[in-house]
Amino acid sequence: MKTTPRKRSKKQTSSTSETPLVRITTALKKRLPQLRFFAIVVVVMGAYYTLTGTDAFSKQFLPAYLTVIASVTSGVLSLLGFGTVTSGSVVSSTAFSMNIAYGCDALEPTFLFMVVVVAFPSEWKKKILGALIGSIVLYAINIIRLVTLFWTGTYKREYFEVLHIEIWQALFIILALALFVVWVSLTERTAHREAV
Repeated sequence: MKTTPRKRSKKQTSSTSETPLVRITTALKKRLPQLRFFAIVVVVMGAYYTLTGTDAFSKQFLPAYLTVIASVTSGVLSLLGFGTVTSGSVVSSTAFSMNIAYGCDALEPTFLFMVVVVAFPSEWKKKILGALIGSIVLYAINIIRLVTLFWTGTYKREYFEVLHIEIWQALFIILALALFVVWVSLTERTAHREAV
């Protein structure tokens, strides 16, 4: 009985003849959206940290921004019945005084949120809308944070540092992440509906 050698399929031949360079290139092409996302976030956040290290940021923009946050916080506290006044970034009442310093401004997590939304592969209209709405929501959450800190400092001062450093910092990060997850799920849901 005569046997003939089996022909190798094109798929088998191409996979064995692939060089390591070809395999790496193929793997990188598959991961291109993730790599692009990561690269945009790293580059833009690097630019942000460079900017925040300048005199223009620390001596001009930041004091003005902190003053605005103090004024908004004081306005909300006044609506809640606290007789507060502001002096620069300090919010004061007869019972308590709170200085809103760099780090209490929510700039970094808000900017990071905007960057990851813009870097995420989606339509530009959805990205811009998500970044704007998300930054407004995070700004409002930060004002709520500052109001609760002032209330705690006034009535339960022994819990102020715990609430300020341990609870609100972690909670703010969790809320920012949750906001991003909600935006991604809404974006993908609307994209799926539009595709159907």
